[in-house]
Amino acid sequence: MKNKVLSFLIVIVLFSVQQVVAQHKTNTKEKPETKELEESQVPVLVNKIETYNFIIDRNKFLLQRGYDVSKIENALPDIEKKIKGFKTRFEKNGQQMNLRSLNSAVILLSEVSDNLTDYKKILSEYTAELEKSEKDLKKIINDIGLKVAVEDSTLRTQLSDVINEGKNANILERRTQTKINLLSSRISVNLLQTKNLSSDMLYLSISKKINMWSQEESPLFKAKPSEYESSLFEVVTKALSRSGKIIVIYLGAKIHIIVLSLLILIVVTGWMISNMRRIKKMEDSESILAQVKFLKRSVIVGSLMGFFTYIPFLFANPTMSLLHTFELLRLAALCFLLPPFLTREARIMWFTLTGLWVFYALDDILLDSAFGERWCLFIAAIILLVLCVKIIRNRTKLFIGLDASPATKALVIFTIFQIVLSIIFNLTGRVSLAKIFGVSAVQCLMLGITLKVFCTMVLESIYLQTEAYQSSRFSDFINFKELQHRFQTYLWVIASVVFFISFVRNLTLYDLLTSSASQFFYETRSIGSYKFTFASIAIFICIIWLSSIISSFISFFFGHEKAVSGGKRSSLNSMMLLIRLAIWTVGFLIAVAAAGIPIDRLSIMLGALGVGIGFGLQNIVNNLVSGVILAFERPIQIGDQIEIGTKAGVVKEIGVRSSKIHSAEGSDIIVPNGDLLSQHLINWTMQDRSKRVEFIIGVPYSTNLEEARKLISDKLALNERVLPIPKPVIILQDFGEYAIGIRVLLWVADLAVAGEVRTEAMIDVKAVLSEAGIQLQVRPLS
Repeated sequence: MKNKVLSFLIVIVLFSVQQVVAQHKTNTKEKPETKELEESQVPVLVNKIETYNFIIDRNKFLLQRGYDVSKIENALPDIEKKIKGFKTRFEKNGQQMNLRSLNSAVILLSEVSDNLTDYKKILSEYTAELEKSEKDLKKIINDIGLKVAVEDSTLRTQLSDVINEGKNANILERRTQTKINLLSSRISVNLLQTKNLSSDMLYLSISKKINMWSQEESPLFKAKPSEYESSLFEVVTKALSRSGKIIVIYLGAKIHIIVLSLLILIVVTGWMISNMRRIKKMEDSESILAQVKFLKRSVIVGSLMGFFTYIPFLFANPTMSLLHTFELLRLAALCFLLPPFLTREARIMWFTLTGLWVFYALDDILLDSAFGERWCLFIAAIILLVLCVKIIRNRTKLFIGLDASPATKALVIFTIFQIVLSIIFNLTGRVSLAKIFGVSAVQCLMLGITLKVFCTMVLESIYLQTEAYQSSRFSDFINFKELQHRFQTYLWVIASVVFFISFVRNLTLYDLLTSSASQFFYETRSIGSYKFTFASIAIFICIIWLSSIISSFISFFFGHEKAVSGGKRSSLNSMMLLIRLAIWTVGFLIAVAAAGIPIDRLSIMLGALGVGIGFGLQNIVNNLVSGVILAFERPIQIGDQIEIGTKAGVVKEIGVRSSKIHSAEGSDIIVPNGDLLSQHLINWTMQDRSKRVEFIIGVPYSTNLEEARKLISDKLALNERVLPIPKPVIILQDFGEYAIGIRVLLWVADLAVAGEVRTEAMIDVKAVLSEAGIQLQVRPLS
């Protein structure tokens, strides 16, 4: 027994000794012996300390100011409150929510989701920076090179401070990292709840869109008030209160768009007011303003009407409550601008339409259905149907001083079609469809009128600009008379697109439209091994088109037309040509980059283009290169009088591929640039515009030639349009069969009047010779 106890004690002692040895080895490993620092290594250590101090100071600065999450912390409670409110409302009244309320809720949740995603991205960037900073600090703390023995007390203190400050900064970074991780987790939870709630609402919205084609309530003539929980007044009050809250919440996250739209309003209004004041100071202001309708009535109201027309399109997907608010303000402006141009009957119809629109807008935001609502829908639809029929019958008797739009009949027929559908759906108990088509009908009709007035005001504002600044180059460029029809076409195309988008939005198909369009444009397609999207092609075409527009502006504002008409030589066109080439080149490169075309693909395209040049594009490339040579060498310039082959005229334009020559007959001759370099070119105005003209007269053999020459010379000297230097030359041309030929050569200052001066000189010579008794000799008739 004693032996066993002794053996047990020996084992314990041996184990304890082994543990002590192991612990000593560990301590020795963790705390290596401090080595003496050699004198030659002191500068290296000093540089390292300075570098480490810079890293630590930078990390401290970032910890104090670079990772500010106070904005996120302050915004998060409000976001969580919104999410909780949406969730509670959806769980309690989700099945009673209609399509409009579901759509508004999804839009607001999308805004919340976008904000949370942005916050999460910011915190992820902070986390990545902190991880990188932590690695730098650990490198400082664990650097063996700092654990050396130094004799200098100052250097020893600096070593100690670097290590301690590194440890303290590391502790602060860990605390900051923990705070950011907790905040990021909180955001992730809210983001997940938002997406789940939005998905549930979308699913319910799709379900309601499917079910709305089936009977939702009793047919109109069989419906009873007892079937509805709330009265119409209660439903309207609740809807208005909720719509106000939705607008406040939505606009709270769109301050930047509001500021931008207000700046646009101020600039446009100031521009139009300035033009109007300038015109009113002119003598013919009454005749100018006689062409203006709406802006003459009120520039400010017209500007506000336009503002409330385009501002909804600055928002990506506004709620229907906000859209109806903008439309109501726009309608108020229209009620001021439009009535003076309507007949008495048309005014009654207009204000009736305004009342109907207000009713349908209120009905569109109602959360629940009511017995009174259904009968109001039916009565409003009947009234709107009667108005549409009267508009078709009296279409030409509605306006005073305004032309009826050719699209009016088609728009009214389309409105009637929707109204009939609304009445049918209401009678059969499909209330959602009845509301959708009723709202869409009145919205389409009012929007058509709005776009007509808006397009007219845009043309009026352009007209005011051209009249206010008649002498400016910009006003020449946007000449109202020349470009009115073109602007009108563009405006109506834009109006058609706006009308289509609004119609789709009224039918609650806007999300489907955007998703389908996004899928169409951004779906990856391939031709062989090359992959592309229609969006990249559209971007490429748009940038090239924009480059051509800018190039046209440059071409116009250099004013080469005035150089041609004024007969003055202009060297600006060469510079203009180079600028246009630069714009095209930069535009092409930007288009390639924006469209995402790989450089290797571009090299393949250029190689294929090189093959095309070798086979069939030699002339085109020759003309393009010749255009560049003409820009640098400048053998001709705008306004030059040139002859090339059998063609002659004034240089009107030097283009990239070809140039234009305006002939004396009034035609424009298109000459390839290659011909201007390869053929013999005569430039009459390269040095100056003077030109020599000549004519030949015949005098009898009995004429005193010296006297005749003196008479001609003296007479030409009296003509101010004949240059004295070089002096006119009168020489004997030949001895003809019936007369002696005298050749008269003279110079004129401007070749543009050479023909006139030559005629004057011939008349003067004949007159002076006749007075001296010298008759011009011609060949006898027989």
